[in-house]
Amino acid sequence: MRTPYPFKALLFAACAFPVAGLAQMDYWVASSFGSRFNDVNDNGTAISGGAYFDFATETWTFMEEEATEMVSINNNGDVAGSMYLDEPNFILQPAYKRNGTWSPIGWFPASNPQESSFTTYSISPNGIWVTGQMSIGCCDFGTFKYNTETNVLTEVFSPDYAAVAGYVITNDGTIGGWADDEGLNGGTRRIPVYITPELEIVQVSPVLPEFGVNAVNDINASSLMVGDLDGHAFVFDGSTETFTTFDIPADYETATFTSVSNNGVAVGYAQRFGEFGSLLRDAIVYHPSLGAQPVFLKDILLENGVDIAAPTGRMGTAYAISPNGDYVAGWDDQAPFSANGWVVYFDGLLISTGIATNADQGPIVSVFPNPTEEFLTISSPTDIERIMLFNAQGQMVAQQALRMRTGTMDLKRFASGLYTLRATTAQGTYERNVVKR
Repeated sequence: MRTPYPFKALLFAACAFPVAGLAQMDYWVASSFGSRFNDVNDNGTAISGGAYFDFATETWTFMEEEATEMVSINNNGDVAGSMYLDEPNFILQPAYKRNGTWSPIGWFPASNPQESSFTTYSISPNGIWVTGQMSIGCCDFGTFKYNTETNVLTEVFSPDYAAVAGYVITNDGTIGGWADDEGLNGGTRRIPVYITPELEIVQVSPVLPEFGVNAVNDINASSLMVGDLDGHAFVFDGSTETFTTFDIPADYETATFTSVSNNGVAVGYAQRFGEFGSLLRDAIVYHPSLGAQPVFLKDILLENGVDIAAPTGRMGTAYAISPNGDYVAGWDDQAPFSANGWVVYFDGLLISTGIATNADQGPIVSVFPNPTEEFLTISSPTDIERIMLFNAQGQMVAQQALRMRTGTMDLKRFASGLYTLRATTAQGTYERNVVKR
């Protein structure tokens, strides 16, 4: 489902508007044609096909003149994309920017750029690797793996598969993507796979898919892989080899995870067909602290007082989450070539470890579950003297004396939203943000 929509954006002067939420949670959506975002990093820098967007200042900067498209950015500002091989004849090649300089990758030796095709997909967090798909001739598709330090371009083909594609690459050169076999009614089917640094192709799902489009779309630093299988979003834990699929949200036909952060937050979208064959999408997010199944991103924002300002009531496509889990980027519920990009900023409020700490004494106060629908448990290694709850306007809405190490607070009567819990111990006063669903 991770389909590229290459273009060189020209219109970024159109207005955009921020919609402030409770506390630091925020949402920004552009109003310029074709401004959808392909990726975002921990610094809040998002990239569209043709420009950089800085969330902090809400400003656009055109990509460098030598580049023709950007698709992936890491925390160092390294970028994967494309540039011209032969500009007069509009022949492109995969390329990357590292240390501020764009460099070409080139083609497989057997590829004829006039007949072949490629798509660049990802640059690794350390900037050493770039991956994507490239063909020899019109129809023989494999994965390319490029080392930016040695300038070695590696071809990944397999006699066991009709085609191979790499969507993401990690610091050690592990690739996530798909491989096509020929076992589906005489045709091909995409199987979610990862490719080891030694170029072994490994299937992640315990069963072969029954139909069409399936893939590993992203891999985080803990070898957690996300994607889709037979229309269901999945998470594969490479360290335990545990494969988990999730329910498709009600009223939708398929779902996928497109990206996963290093703290295990997966984002993606649910999809169904609308009138006249149009595709309707709504962004989803998953983390065990949010529940057993994916939830709609719009619901989290609305519950925290952030207006998504979506005419259709759907957010569209969540395409990338930053490694630290604070930023999500994507585009609204329009055709991708014309869609408007958006960025969500969580500022650490989406999930919480629930632990307030003191640098000298370690964990002091833990709060869980967070978010919660009913009761909140507060505990500490030492007695908690008093707990107080404040709403988003800073007004105290509840308090109780505790004088023990563990206690509970009933939040059922409070409206959904963001609150601040203040706990006083002999070591001091500690605060935690709490989300009431």
